[in-house]
Amino acid sequence: MNAKKLEAQAQQLLAYLKSDIRYDQSHLPRPFFIEFTGTPSAGKTTTIVELDKFLRRQGLRVYHPQEGAEVIRHISRSTPLYNIRTGIYALSLLLDLMQGNQYDVVIFDRCVFDAYCWMTYWKEKNKLTEEEKKILQSFFLSEFWMKSIDAAYFMTCTPSAAEERELKIAVSEILGETTSAASVTTLIARYENAYALLKPQYPQLHLLDTTNMDTKTMVNFIVETTLKELLKKTMKNPLCGFFLYYFIPLPGSTS
Repeated sequence: MNAKKLEAQAQQLLAYLKSDIRYDQSHLPRPFFIEFTGTPSAGKTTTIVELDKFLRRQGLRVYHPQEGAEVIRHISRSTPLYNIRTGIYALSLLLDLMQGNQYDVVIFDRCVFDAYCWMTYWKEKNKLTEEEKKILQSFFLSEFWMKSIDAAYFMTCTPSAAEERELKIAVSEILGETTSAASVTTLIARYENAYALLKPQYPQLHLLDTTNMDTKTMVNFIVETTLKELLKKTMKNPLCGFFLYYFIPLPGSTS
């Protein structure tokens, strides 16, 4: 899809969010929520930066909260409590932001889907029982807040691509534990399994292998897919009829 059409779709979202209805105390549309997680060097950070930039330039108020790993430093990463706490950190932000309209779009660098996947990791490490894993995963994917995640992405790339991208910018050629070929391979399998299990229940979830994508292709794909997901939400809202006249058909639809 060309840039003009993407910009027009973003303007359609803005028309919905900027309506007087949004400021009526009887109806305050919440922000749209987007989550990114995935394997090292798959392009998650780059995509978040570019998506944030694109939406802000279209006039939307965008918030990109600090990632939990940058905030939760008082708990050792060698325990499941660390990922439970980072998950709760993101979840608390989600719950607070759901209740207002200070922002139009919130982009999470790891949120509840990420926490779900980490519980599988800790079960594999025998630091959670199967029952504990299921309880924690059910908590993080509770229907009370999952309906607010409008688009989510598991981003992956092959170990060789991750290594090449890592070494391109690294000061040292010594790879970290999570960027080794074995670790990346395990992570890819974990995300693929989680995606296969969750996709039927959460159609807003996407699995994207960026191995053979250049940066522009990757970012454009996610911007296009994200706008499509968010526009679906506006069309389901009975209060959005006032701007239907300006509706631009989605890719693949007929006008």
